[in-house]
Amino acid sequence: MSGPNKSLALAVSLIAVVLVAGCSSRFVPQQRGDTPPPAVALSGDFPAPTNGRVQSSDEGAVTIDIEWAGNDVQDDSLAFAVAMNTHSVDLDSYDLGKLAVLRDGTGQDYRPISWKSAPGGHHREGTLAFPLPESFSQGKPEYVDIVIRDVGAKERVFRWELS
Repeated sequence: MSGPNKSLALAVSLIAVVLVAGCSSRFVPQQRGDTPPPAVALSGDFPAPTNGRVQSSDEGAVTIDIEWAGNDVQDDSLAFAVAMNTHSVDLDSYDLGKLAVLRDGTGQDYRPISWKSAPGGHHREGTLAFPLPESFSQGKPEYVDIVIRDVGAKERVFRWELS
């Protein structure tokens, strides 16, 4: 290969490597330990998960990581940080405000009060908030689940143990 062709081949190879590396790196949500995100003010007697703050599912073509962020005392909501990642699906078409439900230990379902997320294509992050379950004011529930339907799998269940 001579001068210009060799340079062109090298440039194309370099671009291909950068693109593959960028799409093959998997987003892992930032670990916050036991410290809640700054935007969420936690109440002192609120239950905390005993089986870890982050729950994950890698069914189908989409990986979903959901992190327990706690309750926001200002608007009586229970917040979760969500990260969705894939190599084959446009995640912008999924509205978790319509596809997610919070279920408490008594079997009561709660629809999200908000899903805040910017477009991200194959890598999307956002915050999912639900009203505080009634069971929290009536005593400590054993667990809460987030059920997400039709995002790379028929149904995914993320469980946080609270007892």
